[in-house]
Amino acid sequence: MRRGTDARHFAGGFADGAAGGGAGGGVADEAPGGADRSDGSRWSRYLAHRKAKRAAKAAKPRRKAPWWELPLLVVVAIGIAIGVKTFIVQPFYIPSESMEKTLAGSPALGHDRILVNKLIYDFRDPHPGDIVVFHAPEGWDDEPAQTPPNNPILKGIRGFGQLIGFVPPDGQVLVKRVIATGGQTVKGDAQGNVYVSETGPDGTFKQLDEPYVNRSSPGDGDNGYAKFGPVTVPKDRLWVMGDHRDDSKDSRFHCGPDGVDASPTNCDPVASTVPVDDVIGKAFVVAWPPSHWRTLGTPSTFKDLGLGAASPEGLATALVVPVFLVRRRRRRR
Repeated sequence: MRRGTDARHFAGGFADGAAGGGAGGGVADEAPGGADRSDGSRWSRYLAHRKAKRAAKAAKPRRKAPWWELPLLVVVAIGIAIGVKTFIVQPFYIPSESMEKTLAGSPALGHDRILVNKLIYDFRDPHPGDIVVFHAPEGWDDEPAQTPPNNPILKGIRGFGQLIGFVPPDGQVLVKRVIATGGQTVKGDAQGNVYVSETGPDGTFKQLDEPYVNRSSPGDGDNGYAKFGPVTVPKDRLWVMGDHRDDSKDSRFHCGPDGVDASPTNCDPVASTVPVDDVIGKAFVVAWPPSHWRTLGTPSTFKDLGLGAASPEGLATALVVPVFLVRRRRRRR
């Protein structure tokens, strides 16, 4: 190190000076009474040298960053954000009340922004209880589709808003809860209770305990679509329902051919269900607003009845925790 080198230079110089002084070749500081003051003299010169070097370093102009550095950082940041959105985690805006009280989507409660894990279904199929975001199947046109503007500037602004989850995505993208998966049979009664069987329509049905459901009044679930089924879900398809059962155009409303509205007591099992391939990902956290922040796990009723699986939030945590730890470590430096 430079400081160590300077110190050794001082020590070596002092030793040489002392030896040279004894032979008549050095410069010695003689104090009254014959005391040698060369030690103090050399130390003073050393400190003066250090002070001069620091002053010269402080006076040296700092190198300015090249003009292209900031634009490059912006481009890299946008590229990383697009890559994360495309392959790992994507934010979504909740536009309607169909999932209240779990997800806010109204002027009264605000519009939540959720984060969707896009990798989880590359490793497993959706499970009952999962909140999924999916492309609306054919005939599921109850909610107005979002169309991009023609103006390129507005289109760019809209695209950035979609990137951060503050603008609904283009097309029809819906969010619902998975109630039954391929091979399971589902039905509902006039009181709004939902039942699921693992052994077909003649098997044993298990009633779901659904405290997350938002009904107009306690025990009121009959909006003309509360009683439905039984419907046996085909393989690789999902029966989905909104948590706001009285205000959700879900599988019960698409029981006719090509997904049209028909009697839910005689339901087409294909038209009323969502293909697994149309699922974008699983919602795992409410990210905005901060007052609504929470994780979105699997309700206990699906686990207790053996219909759901262990919560898959481990993968999402594995993606988020390293970033958090790196940021925290940098703050401590």
